[in-house]
Amino acid sequence: MKTSINELNADIFQSQSQDKYLDPKSARKKAMDFLAIREYGQKELIVKLQTKGFSRDISLQVVERLTKEGLQNDTRFVENFCRSRVRQGKGPLKIIQELEEKKLPSTIVYSVLDEMDVDWIQLAIEVRVKKFGLKPPHEFKEKARQMRFLQSRGFENQHIKKTVKD
Repeated sequence: MKTSINELNADIFQSQSQDKYLDPKSARKKAMDFLAIREYGQKELIVKLQTKGFSRDISLQVVERLTKEGLQNDTRFVENFCRSRVRQGKGPLKIIQELEEKKLPSTIVYSVLDEMDVDWIQLAIEVRVKKFGLKPPHEFKEKARQMRFLQSRGFENQHIKKTVKD
């Protein structure tokens, strides 16, 4: 049986690419590449490595080591995430929901939100004014529409009531 050069090369390259996914150094390099672009939560980074072909064990091992070395930090991630969402005009409920979806510890989430110096009512006012203008709503239908909008942005009822009052 005659084997072509392309078949031999394919076998060599395939075994090399499969070995890469078993190597913790390759997983660490990939994780560092991800962290160079932006912060990631610990569980999010593990899943990200798994989607790139690394096993759960290797992904877990690499991310735990990065956490011990201080290169990955859930608190730092939550702080950056919260600041980003506040700049986007998102309220605390929306921020909490998004962080829960990323499976971050609620103790860290609530701690960071409590430490943030954000006037949620003022932020809700700014978001409402940007979307609807300076004039407060007088008709019930318009008031309800603006309240739904602020709810969708994740503001609490107490913030919304003070924002759309006559």
